[in-house]
Amino acid sequence: MTIRLHKRGMLLNTVYRKLAFAVLLLAAGLLACTPPSPTPTLSPFQGRSVLLRDDFSVPDAAWTLFDTSEGAAYIRDGELTLEDRGQGIGIYTQRLNQSWEDVVINVQVRQVAGTQDNWMGVLARQQDEQNYYLFAFSADGYYLILRVKDGVATALAGPTSDEYINPGQDTNYLQVRCEGDTLALSVNGLLRASRTDDTFATGQVALFADAVAPGETTTVAFDSLVISEP
Repeated sequence: MTIRLHKRGMLLNTVYRKLAFAVLLLAAGLLACTPPSPTPTLSPFQGRSVLLRDDFSVPDAAWTLFDTSEGAAYIRDGELTLEDRGQGIGIYTQRLNQSWEDVVINVQVRQVAGTQDNWMGVLARQQDEQNYYLFAFSADGYYLILRVKDGVATALAGPTSDEYINPGQDTNYLQVRCEGDTLALSVNGLLRASRTDDTFATGQVALFADAVAPGETTTVAFDSLVISEP
């Protein structure tokens, strides 16, 4: 199965260089309004009823898997792996034909290879390729929550440097919570950002990876995905 891959700027403008993104937010008057990083707060890894559990032990047709010159998504050795092959493309794979409203998404994430100046994480409440929330962190220690509406990206939190993100190829545990108009991102059991936004109430879930700089590559592996009710 093929997937329509997303060009930088068309997908998100999510893949701005971190410094350029900070300058953009400052120009928009947003950076100064961003509250300081919260004191680390433990966030439980499980919701109530489990809606989906996938350890990626076998290939699953419910995920969009592909292999192109721009990137790849495949299941191997008990992980779902995304490769951004440096063609200016942000890579994601959707959980097909399933849509959720209020969810807690837990997933184990590690960078396998490539640049640490990247983004890796989860798209939630995705309507289509130009409407969704992105919850992401990077191997060089930043986190971010974005809203993308009609292709226009708005930073709801970050990009913020965070010492609690394990750097490089170390494993991190990402939790995304969408409950009503509350959006929250936790890394390694610590709440990093919580915001309110009611733009999207339901949608699909996807896993995401992107190298920030054009020409750079990154490979990211996901494991132990659990989607639960809040």
